[in-house]
Amino acid sequence: MAGSLRAAPCCGRGPLRPCDTRVPPKARFSHYPNRLKEFALSGDSQLQVIIYSVDDAEVDAVLAAFHGAAVASDYGLGRAPRQLELGFVYGAGEVAAGSARILADALMSNAPSAAFVVWQDPSYPANGAYIARVPDVGDLETECDVHGTPVISLRKVIPFFTTSRRVGWTRTEDNEAGQIREAAEVLDALAVLARRLPGAARAE
Repeated sequence: MAGSLRAAPCCGRGPLRPCDTRVPPKARFSHYPNRLKEFALSGDSQLQVIIYSVDDAEVDAVLAAFHGAAVASDYGLGRAPRQLELGFVYGAGEVAAGSARILADALMSNAPSAAFVVWQDPSYPANGAYIARVPDVGDLETECDVHGTPVISLRKVIPFFTTSRRVGWTRTEDNEAGQIREAAEVLDALAVLARRLPGAARAE
């Protein structure tokens, strides 16, 4: 069984660290009846989203996407936002699996300048979904845990740290080492944007 590594939470990237060994995706539901497979994959869970930056002209498009996804303040329990607060954690209550992908697509299509993170909590036994985008840097789409922490397979990470492969392979995203390089760049860019937000803690 393959292990995995976790990147730091959505507000920035820290050292990669090993986490629990997990069942490979192909084997994860092999022992469940078909009806139970469908139930597990379609279970509802909470969704959260942070906008780190967006052009003023596209703020209304972001709010419209939030409205369409029933995104609100107070983790989905409050009112739908009428103004956008950068760096604020907005959320939706229990929503269907795949809702993170739908919201991310709406933001990418209608507010292409937006740098954001959308994640949906796991619905046992499936992991959650994590989608991040920083224009002119790249996109990151992977699984996540209940804290919204991206989970990246060791099978992808190991080639990146293999010196003989890293030099040539990181020049393209069409391989596992290149995918890790792009993921690191997206997480680094989000950390930079987070530090630029009003009220963000400054390094001493």
